Amino acid sequence: MEVPGSSGTNSAIHGGGQGSFLQLGLRMKGTPDPITLALTGQLPFVLLVAAILALPLSLFLLWLYRRAVLRSMRGRSGTAVPSTPSVPTSSPPSSRIELSFDGTSASPTMVPYAEALFRQASRGPWLAAAIYCAAGGCYAFVMSLVWLVATRSSFHPVRFLWLFWTYAWPVVLTANLVAGSTQRKKAYLVSGYFAVLGVLAAIALELSPQLTLWQLIIAHWLVMNGPPTVLLLAFLVRRIRAVGPLVITFMIVGVMGSVVGLSIAGRSDRILRFVAGVCVRMGFSGKTMFWLLILIGFIIFGVVGWAVLQGVRRLYERKLISDQSLTCDSIWLLFSIVQTIDLVFEGWWWIFTGLAGFIIYKAVVKIGFSRLRRGQTYQAPKLLLLRVFSLGKRSGHLFNALGKHWLRTGSVRMIAGPDLATSTVEPHEFLDFLSGKLARRFIDGPQALDLRLREMDTRPDWDGRFRVTDFFCHDDTWKMVLARLIGESDAVLMDLRGFSQRNAGCSHEIEELLNIATLGRVVFVVDGTTDVAFLEGVAKAGWSRLRTDSPNRERESSQLRLFRFTGSHSAELAQLLRWICAAAGETSAV
Repeated sequence: MEVPGSSGTNSAIHGGGQGSFLQLGLRMKGTPDPITLALTGQLPFVLLVAAILALPLSLFLLWLYRRAVLRSMRGRSGTAVPSTPSVPTSSPPSSRIELSFDGTSASPTMVPYAEALFRQASRGPWLAAAIYCAAGGCYAFVMSLVWLVATRSSFHPVRFLWLFWTYAWPVVLTANLVAGSTQRKKAYLVSGYFAVLGVLAAIALELSPQLTLWQLIIAHWLVMNGPPTVLLLAFLVRRIRAVGPLVITFMIVGVMGSVVGLSIAGRSDRILRFVAGVCVRMGFSGKTMFWLLILIGFIIFGVVGWAVLQGVRRLYERKLISDQSLTCDSIWLLFSIVQTIDLVFEGWWWIFTGLAGFIIYKAVVKIGFSRLRRGQTYQAPKLLLLRVFSLGKRSGHLFNALGKHWLRTGSVRMIAGPDLATSTVEPHEFLDFLSGKLARRFIDGPQALDLRLREMDTRPDWDGRFRVTDFFCHDDTWKMVLARLIGESDAVLMDLRGFSQRNAGCSHEIEELLNIATLGRVVFVVDGTTDVAFLEGVAKAGWSRLRTDSPNRERESSQLRLFRFTGSHSAELAQLLRWICAAAGETSAV
C-alpha cells in the first residue's frame, strides 16, 4: 500500500516476518474523480480558510459585544426606578462583626443536603467526562475498523491499538474541556495520553525494524490529528470559546459558498460570459470579477449559515443542546471530517464513515446522560456570583474552574459586567446582539425584573449541566436587581480580590449582603491584593447601620468568613467548593 504521490517503497511497515502491521498511506488508483478531488482538496481548504477568518472575526465581534454591554450598563434606563426600600435602623446589634480566615484551612460543618451537593459537585464533571470518553472510545473503535476495511489491511493487535489510540485523541480535548478545572489536571490528562502513545510506539518499533519514529508520529498521528487540533486550540481558549463554534459554523458555510460559486462559474460558459459582461459594463477588471464571484457565493450561502445559527438557537432554547455540548460536538464533528479525508482515496463514499462515527458518538452520549440524570433527586441550589469587575482574567479563571463543578450541581446568576461579559454570553444572547436586539435584555424597571426572574431557567440541560443567567442592568437599576437576587439565592460567592476604596459598588454590595442574607450563606474570596483593613471598615460600618429586618441581628455568630484563594492547586478549589455547598446548606437548614 502506497502513500499518495510516493513510490511506495518505504510506506509499508513490516513486522518481523508477520507481514505489515501498520500502513501509513493509501493507494491512489489512477486519476481521482472530481468528487474525490473536491473532498481531498476543496474540503480541507474550506475548513482551513474558514478557521483562519473565524478567529479574528470572533475576537472582533466579542469586542463589539463587550463594548455594547458596557455602553448600555453606563446608561440610564429612562424610566422611574424605585429605590431599595429603606427600613429604619435601630440601635446597633449587640454582637460585633469580625473577619475570620477559618475558611481557608478549616472545613465547614455541613448538613446532609450540603454533603450531597459537594459529592455531586466533586464527581459531576468527571462522570460527564467519563460519558464523553466512553462515546469517544466507541467512535475510535468504529473508525479503527473502518480504516482496516477501507485499506484492506489484516488485523494486528498493535496496529489496531495504535489506530484506536490515534482516533481517541479528541477524548483528551473533551475531558479537559468538561472536567479539567486546573492546569495541573489538564497536564495530567495530556501526559497520560502521550505516555500510552509512547508505549505503543516503542512496541511498534520493536516489532518492525524497518519502522521509524518519523513514520509513526509525523506521517500518521500528526496527519490525522495535527490540523484539527491546531484549529480547535484557537477556538477553545476561554476568551472566545462561548461564540467560537457559532462563528466558525457560519464561516464554513460562507466559504463553502464562495468555493461553490467559483466552481459553478468556472464550469458554465454561459454564467461566466454573463458575469463577465456585467463586469465589463460596470468597468470592473478581471480580478474584480473574481472577487465578486467569491463575494456573491459567500452572501448566498451566508443566508443559509444564518438560518443554521437560528436553528442552533432554537435547539438551545428548547434545551436540546447546551453551551458545553455544542463545543464538544464541534470538536468531534471536525475530527470526524478531517480523519476521513485520507480514506477518500479509496473511494469518495468513505467520507460518510466519519459522519457515521459521529452519530455513534452522539448516541452513546445521549444514552449516558439520560441514565445519569435518573439519579439526581436533590433540589438544585441557586448561586449568586458577585465580584470586583476590575479583576478581568483572574475573575474569568475562577469562574471557569468553579463553574465546571458547581454547574453540575445548581445554577449561577450574576449581574453582567465587563469582566465576564464575553465568557458567559449564551448563544441566544450573542445572536440577539448580532440582530441588534441586545438592548431588550437590559432591565429598566421592576416589571422587567419580574419578567426576567420568571423566565429564568433553573432546570438542568439534557446533559445535567445548569445554566448561567446574566442580568443586564443599567446604571440606575443594578441596585434594585442586586437586592432581589440576594434575597432569592441560596448561596452567595463574592470575589473580593483586588477590592479597595475605588470599588464603591462592592462596598454597597457588602452592606446589602449584611442586611439581606445571613452571613452563613455568604462566602468571601480574598487574596494578597485585597485591602483587608478597608474591607473590615466597610463591614463594621455596614454592621452599625444594620436594618431592623436584617436576619443577622438575631444571629449569635457574627463572623464574616474570608477564603484566601490563589488558584494554584485543585485542593484549594475543592475547599472553596466545600464552603459554597455549606453556604447553600444554610438555606435548607432554616
